[in-house]
Amino acid sequence: MPLWSPQEELGSLLNPATCVLDIGAGVNKPLKQSIRLSTQRYFSLDTDPAGQFDFHSFEDIPTHVEFDLMVANQVLEHLTVADVLATLRAAHGHLASDGHFLATVPNPAHPVRQWGDATHMTAWPMYDLYGVFRAAGFYVRALTRYNKHPLPRNPIKRIIVNVVCEVFRVDWCDSLMIVGQEVGKNAETSEGN
Repeated sequence: MPLWSPQEELGSLLNPATCVLDIGAGVNKPLKQSIRLSTQRYFSLDTDPAGQFDFHSFEDIPTHVEFDLMVANQVLEHLTVADVLATLRAAHGHLASDGHFLATVPNPAHPVRQWGDATHMTAWPMYDLYGVFRAAGFYVRALTRYNKHPLPRNPIKRIIVNVVCEVFRVDWCDSLMIVGQEVGKNAETSEGN
């Protein structure tokens, strides 16, 4: 599976007219800080009663409001499979034609990443992540691995990392990213290319 970072993907999806919904935004809204130079049309959704958010659920979003991009950064692992499917289906109803849904989750193939947090309810191996997006009606434009820390530059350390990953069947990339697209007139025909 290829390597591709969320920052690179966001760079390809954002422009000044992009309307973004940050799902599970968090009190400090870190995504807002990273995209504010690309678009001024940022909205937040979070169930945390302590934060100031534009929406607390999809039911709060007026039916006529659509977003070009929705982002759920390290959120889906905190939900059950049924809740993720319901969230994706609700999101689908508020995406503009050919809009995108970008999600990141911990990589369960990483030796410590997935279960380092007691609030994680569901592990999302790449094929399960792909399957839930398809079940919700999305065309999957990208499914990639990424790591917050690059491999060591030292060639001996790189060899050690590669051997450990191969022998123990683990992945040094600590996260997965998926980009689903609302199935519009252009998306359905291009899947698999």
